[in-house]
Amino acid sequence: MQKINSSRFLIWAFIVAMPLWFDSCKKNDDNPTVTTTTTIEGSYKITALKANPKIGGIYEDLLAAAPLILTTTCLNDITITFQTGGAIATDNPATCQKSTVPPSTITGIDATSKWSYSANTLTITKSDGTKTNYTVLKTGAILQVQWQDSQDYLGTGTKVAYTYTMDLTKK
Repeated sequence: MQKINSSRFLIWAFIVAMPLWFDSCKKNDDNPTVTTTTTIEGSYKITALKANPKIGGIYEDLLAAAPLILTTTCLNDITITFQTGGAIATDNPATCQKSTVPPSTITGIDATSKWSYSANTLTITKSDGTKTNYTVLKTGAILQVQWQDSQDYLGTGTKVAYTYTMDLTKK
């Protein structure tokens, strides 16, 4: 009988100790270190640009469709720089100079735009005074933004509302 009671005692001690033992192995998440980027300053290349709904019912990936829509690879080649103080610069590569549609028509950003960033909203003001608000989905090595705009890409005379998602990869 003594053996059975000792075994039961060991089993109960083990059952009580198990949660404490496993609890001591978990990470201390009470004070996690969160790294957030509070600025978007820097130079970026467009690495993804998607439209929803698809343009003409065909093109969701605008980088792949750029040679057809813009007749050039401008969107793949352009560098957008968010400068300190709120100015924006673009490098205006030769492919953008040949484009039948200015890249600012698609991205909402021209070479003399101004920017401000607050509370996950990036506001771009183009040189003509047009403002576009971008929801910032991600910052860091990839700046991912989303916005809405209406365009008549097909030249039908009717504008279609699009939601764009653009990934800008820091150089």
